[in-house]
Amino acid sequence: MSDESSEKIALDEVEKVKPSWFWIKNSRGEASVSVTFLSVAFGVTTLAYVGSIFEHIGPIAMRPFDVGACSTYFIPLLTLYFGRRWTETKFGGN
Repeated sequence: MSDESSEKIALDEVEKVKPSWFWIKNSRGEASVSVTFLSVAFGVTTLAYVGSIFEHIGPIAMRPFDVGACSTYFIPLLTLYFGRRWTETKFGGN
């Protein structure tokens, strides 16, 4: 068996994520873990940023926005998402 045919078989055997109410759909209409994680990370970091604008919200004291922690949380998810898009484009994901 050639490398090309084994690569084709490996790509065909990739298991799809089963649709569920909590997975956000990608541009092809399929459930996507990476799109869901990226969306949640964007929401969380945005809320942290907006919340850090205020010193106090009622009895709750807000902490300053930590760019390092935000980057540690958000950048790997961006890499996952764009890496997945690049891989699907280059190798023709189904």
